[in-house]
Amino acid sequence: MHKIYLVFVALFASVLSGCMQMPLTYQPSIENLETLKASKMAPANVGTFALAAGKSASMDQIVSARGSTVVPPNNSFALFLKDAVKQELVSAGKFDPASTVVIHGQLTKSALEAPIGTGKGTLAARFTVNRNNQLAYEKELEEYAEWPSVFLGADAIPTAMMQYASLYKKLLARLFGDADFQNAVKAK
Repeated sequence: MHKIYLVFVALFASVLSGCMQMPLTYQPSIENLETLKASKMAPANVGTFALAAGKSASMDQIVSARGSTVVPPNNSFALFLKDAVKQELVSAGKFDPASTVVIHGQLTKSALEAPIGTGKGTLAARFTVNRNNQLAYEKELEEYAEWPSVFLGADAIPTAMMQYASLYKKLLARLFGDADFQNAVKAK
């Protein structure tokens, strides 16, 4: 009887923890679309995005919550961020692959925690803008989120994953709304 109880507890724990892998997807946001359309931004290209020097390669490849993982396409959150920037620019009609205004990025933070109580997520990147091969903008921007993290993994894990994914939209909203960035990409 004791063995059956242990098997049941192990099975119940695996159900609660989720133990799944979730691919990360991105959809441009209405807020970012409105910010970009309202700006005087010249059409821009998207350049190199990579993990910042000195950072652990695992930070660019995986975040997890209670044993479940968020997996970026192309095995890189930095490349996922690059694709998000491009999607936002395309949706606003501000993308031009031939533009001399080029946005680059380096992923500096990517973290997710979902213990019982309070979940936390962090995303940061150092963005640069080159204009005619001259540095016009450089700034590290960071977004942080906290949310109630419940006991049941079936609720806590999807919430943590959604909160982490939303950090990309928030980080890009911070970039697109930054006065220095807008000045660097302004149509001349």
